[in-house]
Amino acid sequence: MSAFAFAPNQGSEPGVGWRWAVELAKQHQVVVVTDVTRQHLVEAAGVELPPNLQVVYFRPKWLANVPLNSRTAQLLYTLWQFGLLGFAKRLHAHHHFDLAMHVTYSVFRHPSFLGYLGIPFIFGPVGGGEDAPWRLKRSIKGREKLKEMLRTMINAVASIDPMLWVAYAKATLILVSTQDTKTALPFPFRQRAIVYPNLGMDAPLSNEVRRRETNEPLRVLFVGRLLGWKGAHLAIRAFARAREEGLDVEFTLVGRGPFGATLHLLANQLGVEKQVHWIEDVPHKDMSTLMQQHHCFLFPSLHDSGGTVVLEAQANGLPVVCLDLGGPAALVTSASALVIKTDELTETEVVEALRDALVTLCNDEPRRRAMGMSAVLHIKQNMSWESRVAGALGFLKESAYVR
Repeated sequence: MSAFAFAPNQGSEPGVGWRWAVELAKQHQVVVVTDVTRQHLVEAAGVELPPNLQVVYFRPKWLANVPLNSRTAQLLYTLWQFGLLGFAKRLHAHHHFDLAMHVTYSVFRHPSFLGYLGIPFIFGPVGGGEDAPWRLKRSIKGREKLKEMLRTMINAVASIDPMLWVAYAKATLILVSTQDTKTALPFPFRQRAIVYPNLGMDAPLSNEVRRRETNEPLRVLFVGRLLGWKGAHLAIRAFARAREEGLDVEFTLVGRGPFGATLHLLANQLGVEKQVHWIEDVPHKDMSTLMQQHHCFLFPSLHDSGGTVVLEAQANGLPVVCLDLGGPAALVTSASALVIKTDELTETEVVEALRDALVTLCNDEPRRRAMGMSAVLHIKQNMSWESRVAGALGFLKESAYVR
């Protein structure tokens, strides 16, 4: 298994890589190849590897002195993949693998060449093809706007990248997180791709949904990196509109990032800067406790491939309010979430729709609690890590491309 991002007790990509490996190792012998920067996390005190799981650290010598940070990550990862095939062939000569799988980074634009090991190869699940119309990005300014423009251009070019064609041609099974990513693939491979979210969740801690007491405000939570496309600015605007309408609501925003200063300025302009509970960081182990102190989860992201926090919120009994864009909408059901349809809506209209969703959850407590229970049941029945891995291997057995 190729998992450049790989670490225990983490969210996001490292946690995804870790959980796929752990679940696979419950029934199979698994060797994970990850970057050397993950070693201190994997070998930290208190971390125990499953008996069937072996972790191997790799970094090409010519990349040995390149640090891993937000500026270097994408280029370093791409070059890491180009160096991986020779290393994987040497591992294969020793272990005689039956299957190769690429898990992280889970971005369709970056090729993986493990299909050239000569054994069945699962590419994914990968995402990254999600996007939102520019009419919903009008209030994203400065560098964040430039990043959005660059990302759109890169995704368009990816469909004609010859390295991607070479990589996908050797994939036995292609799994993508969303329909948007399937559409973004080089055209010969779209029909072969199967939409299958790469995220799972542990069983909910409790079947209880937090009751909202009489005269208690509706406590709304947002968790995510403070980037333009994460939609925190839309959440703040919806919160401000709800308060203007006299709604008894509180809002907690958890996250940090380059869009943070803009968000504080926006909240100040709307007169709610002091009414927002700003939290820069919450340890992953404490996230469930925080979620269980709230009544709903507001996450109007514009193009997430997945959204682990959306699963975490549901596992903790929180109804979700999100947009019909990207991964979050694929991780909820009509019974567990209020999904805003964005077709032809302007930013202002989306904000009004988000406000209306908050009004609904605030004024209909029986419905809110029923949605919370549906969220817990959805995680238990459909989104467990065990079911994610079993489903992926099931697709492989059914694939007409198995050699």
